[in-house]
Amino acid sequence: MRALLAFLAALLFAAGTVRAQEPPQAPYLRVEAASHTAPVARLAIDASGRLLASVSDDKTLRLWTMPDGLPRGVLRPPIGDGAEGELYAVALSPDGNRAYAAGFTAQAWDRQFAIYVFDTNTTRMTGVLRGLPAPVQHLAISANGRQLAAALGGRAGIRVWDATNGRLVFEDQQFGGPARMVAFGPDGRVAASSADGRIRVYTPQGRKIAERAPVPGARPYGLTWSPDGSLLAIGFEDRLRVEVLASNDLRTVFTPDVTGLLGEGLPAVAWASDGRGGVQLHAAGYARVTRAATSVAGGGAAGTGTRGVSLPGGDGRGVNLDSAAAAMAGAPPAPLEFVIRRWTDFGLGPSTDIPAARDAIAHLLALPGGGLAYAAADPGWGRLAPDGTLAASPQPPGADFRGTGAGIALSPDGTQIRFALRANAPNLIFDAMSGRLSAGEGQGFVPARTNGRLSLVDYRNTNRPRLGQTPLRLGEGEFSRSGALLDGDRGVLLGTDTHLRLFDATGRLVDAAVLPSAAWGVAVAGNTAVVALGDGTLRWFRIEPQLAEQAAVFFHVPTLRWVAWTPEGLFEHAPNGGQELVGVHLNGNRSTTPEWASFQQAYRALHAPAALRARIAGNSALAQERLAQLGDVRARIGRLPLLAPGTACAVTDAGCQPVTWDGGALPDGARALRLSFIATDRGLGLGPLDILVNDRIAARAEPSAGQAEVEVPLDPGPNRIASRLYAEDRTLFAEGPALMMRRPGEPEPSASAGRLIVLAIGVNQYAVPAMNLRYAVPDARVVAETLRTAGAGVFRDVQTTVLMDREATRAGVLAAMDRAAATVQPTDTFVLYIAGHGIRTEPDQRFLFLPHDVRDVGNMEGLRRQGIDDSTLVAALARIRARDAFLLLDTCHAGQLTMDQLSALGNETGRFLLAASSSVQEALDSYDDRNGVFAYAFREGLMGRAAADGEGRISALALGEWVMRRVPQLAAEKNHRQDAVFRTAQRDLRSFPMGRVAR
Repeated sequence: MRALLAFLAALLFAAGTVRAQEPPQAPYLRVEAASHTAPVARLAIDASGRLLASVSDDKTLRLWTMPDGLPRGVLRPPIGDGAEGELYAVALSPDGNRAYAAGFTAQAWDRQFAIYVFDTNTTRMTGVLRGLPAPVQHLAISANGRQLAAALGGRAGIRVWDATNGRLVFEDQQFGGPARMVAFGPDGRVAASSADGRIRVYTPQGRKIAERAPVPGARPYGLTWSPDGSLLAIGFEDRLRVEVLASNDLRTVFTPDVTGLLGEGLPAVAWASDGRGGVQLHAAGYARVTRAATSVAGGGAAGTGTRGVSLPGGDGRGVNLDSAAAAMAGAPPAPLEFVIRRWTDFGLGPSTDIPAARDAIAHLLALPGGGLAYAAADPGWGRLAPDGTLAASPQPPGADFRGTGAGIALSPDGTQIRFALRANAPNLIFDAMSGRLSAGEGQGFVPARTNGRLSLVDYRNTNRPRLGQTPLRLGEGEFSRSGALLDGDRGVLLGTDTHLRLFDATGRLVDAAVLPSAAWGVAVAGNTAVVALGDGTLRWFRIEPQLAEQAAVFFHVPTLRWVAWTPEGLFEHAPNGGQELVGVHLNGNRSTTPEWASFQQAYRALHAPAALRARIAGNSALAQERLAQLGDVRARIGRLPLLAPGTACAVTDAGCQPVTWDGGALPDGARALRLSFIATDRGLGLGPLDILVNDRIAARAEPSAGQAEVEVPLDPGPNRIASRLYAEDRTLFAEGPALMMRRPGEPEPSASAGRLIVLAIGVNQYAVPAMNLRYAVPDARVVAETLRTAGAGVFRDVQTTVLMDREATRAGVLAAMDRAAATVQPTDTFVLYIAGHGIRTEPDQRFLFLPHDVRDVGNMEGLRRQGIDDSTLVAALARIRARDAFLLLDTCHAGQLTMDQLSALGNETGRFLLAASSSVQEALDSYDDRNGVFAYAFREGLMGRAAADGEGRISALALGEWVMRRVPQLAAEKNHRQDAVFRTAQRDLRSFPMGRVAR
């Protein structure tokens, strides 16, 4: 421990020659899709083979459990504009407790580069190794964990440190080009490859013992030791060639056969065990066995968009899943054109080619148990099993606009975008004003125009774009990727690797906006432009008087969830979720871990659909008003409480058996987890501690500073556990420890439903007669009866309870919830329907349901005491063990309740939420003299108007979409304006049946 502390101290206080500044303090809004959104450069594995680390141009280091490849954590370095914070190199200590990450890191404030050190258990940054003269291209750690080596860009060579105390062991700056990779042999020797053509080998103390250019004029890149240390395999970045060298003198031993491969190079090599005592050689990079139909990039040094480890060459609202999802499901998957060649017998035997990626493969990493992992520009990483079969391929989470960005088109007002998420995928249309995503071509969409009175030429993937004969000036090393003429040919917009540039009709640069990634498409409609970026986002800009970003939207391709946001961080999301897909990154000082909060964590503060829509339409007043109300959200995020793991055990008949926070297998008979946490208040106070199981709330506690213990009931099958600790005002929460537990040998729980348990509450008659309503009780009855009728064909039993008027007191409602908690089982489906008065509390703006026995209506504090607030409702729902549940809120108000407060309930419970809020006058009117609009639409949908599958089953998702779409239509027929909101916060959307109709 003393040696470790000395090492960390050496890192923290290592001085550069230039006076340091601090990282930018402005918030950065970043996509967080639970996987990489930019090319993955490098991988690392611990000695046990249980923890994998990956780094990417997206400025994150991600940890994954192996062999299942599940996310374990995200490690975030300080970041800045442009390339600052991009990670090109990673290493893990043999025990997996420390991670080292570097790339284009710290240059913006140190004027030199740095390596960051993280504790993988806490995900906090524990040290910084400063003063490096060039970006770090590769990191390696010795098998005994005592030495750390770095390959540096430029001509800075390599450096090796003592990993126990941070002392520099040796360096070699006599390189004629960038060092590409560095690797430790089994005996501690160090080998390095370089773009100067030479391979070098050193003793552990730094004496160079061999140096050679194995292929004159070629650029060696990939480097790997054989398991016994006698051989080195070298892959080349500029040709399809692998050389196997003797490690003692670097003479060529043999050259594996590359016949049949196409492409520019094989920069990735690895020897890997086949799990049966044999060792196979693997190589990859740009190798293909069939020529790609089109090139996604050209001209620049980074065809895949990397900037560091450059691989050369190279009818309603909501998600219309009936059209968008069906269209995407019918699209052919992108082919895995890039292959890994695998030679048997150390590389001497015959070869096979394994299709592995859609884009270039940057790194191959042998796994301790056999097989290998590989990093790709798809983006993502994959794995080969020991026998050479493809165990997992990269799964990019976002859109890939490299092949489709040129085809984006806009509606005349710029609020609708037509686009394709990937090559060979159908066109989709996103309507920002309604939040609807659907498939189709639409009417009147305007694509990018490059010819007219002006002509934009040579603008795709070049550094010499022209407007007619006039060159359009770019920055050094900058490449143009897309462009469009402005309306009336008054100028041109050019999208590049780093900027959106505005030129006038003479070719003069008028303005430029920095972009987070390359612009693969630009479309213009009037004074609005939309840019399709390499990070999978579409971004709106106002063009004149100067370029100004208005909003952005990101689509999670596997689920079609989306989230849209303004530059200020106000957001809206898809009905089926998406609020966790973007967050706020806040740098601290140059030596501390940045703070991070997803939109999901700041839902009540930042969820503002109306402000977002107004911003896209060109009006920023609502956004500014909302921000003025919020105050300094940035400072509050920086003071969120901390939640650290304590002890963990599984409750069984034999007692509470210890389990680890790394997750894994549950002991036989485990029915609950008993978890302890350590809560630290950083100035905002402590609110509730929520534990979620499979994305829904399962337990709530009220901790104080120090240790808190919670017992969490488990589901059948897999259990994904997450924890949240709210600040005292409950507008923000901190994410705490998470773990994934499985039951050995137990299959996934059956999709077939058990019982349907319905609790419907309606209040017409209040203790204060002036509050009386007409249709809340009939609506509660019709919802319960509709569920009984439709559910009879799906569930083995349907049980309904209706609380009306005098039964629906505060105590009566909570007692009914307690009875449900005692009887509902995980295999059941639970529906809670509430109809009556709902208000928004002030000043904290919480939802408050008013039961029958409310009497003191003269002040807000009296209403709080008598009502059921959203926190009480969430706590009651937390005790309902049903895996599937639907919360239906049909409330009326005095003009102050908004959809934002209702949406927040869905976010906090993880349950499906369907809610409507009308004025009192609208509630006093019925749609058909029997029921209100919400209940009428609900009955319509479940009786057959909502979409059904081939067996007539109507899912919660289909029902929610129908009601959300139908309520405003029915209200308009009565000359009212009423909205409905449908939400779910589940990351892995899994709908469930609500009923069946005859076919």
